[in-house]
Amino acid sequence: MSKKVTFLLSLLIAICANNFAQENFIYNQKGLTPNYLVVEIDSLNKEQLFQKSINWIKETYKNPDEVIKTTINNEKVRFEGFESNLICVNSLGIHYCYYALYTIEIEFKDNKYKFTPLNLEYRVPASEYTPGGMKTINFSDGSAYYNKKGKLRRMYKSIPTTVEALFNDLNKSLSNYLISEQLSKESNESDDW
Repeated sequence: MSKKVTFLLSLLIAICANNFAQENFIYNQKGLTPNYLVVEIDSLNKEQLFQKSINWIKETYKNPDEVIKTTINNEKVRFEGFESNLICVNSLGIHYCYYALYTIEIEFKDNKYKFTPLNLEYRVPASEYTPGGMKTINFSDGSAYYNKKGKLRRMYKSIPTTVEALFNDLNKSLSNYLISEQLSKESNESDDW
């Protein structure tokens, strides 16, 4: 019982410490900042981080073999995800939500990984007002969603928070998975039942 309490307390402290120390993505007029996040995971070398990140993708996504686009053993993985009803706009009093595709690259070094969002695009169906097609969220310039006074346009009011939440939540999920895997391994080594 004592080992389980110690393990749970260690897990909670590690997650809290990691979340408070970690930067988050912000999407505003300047686009997505920072361009990437580096997250430290102590006592896991790059090979372990790579393999456990692949495991995270396999557990997180329905078709992981289709999601993973590129892997360079123990160095990086690039994957593409799909999210339905992610990007929402209000136009002419009607609320429209569109599915989105995103691409993320994760690079590995001993005791840390680099989480880089590469692309986010959503599909707008054709209508009498628009030709439709894939629209890209510009990571280097978010001014299209703001008026000249710098205020967020009402039509696009949910886009910045949606972009931030998507990438911050994915990064947090990966980080928590890696930490829990690390602590679980430590607990299992000391648990000699």
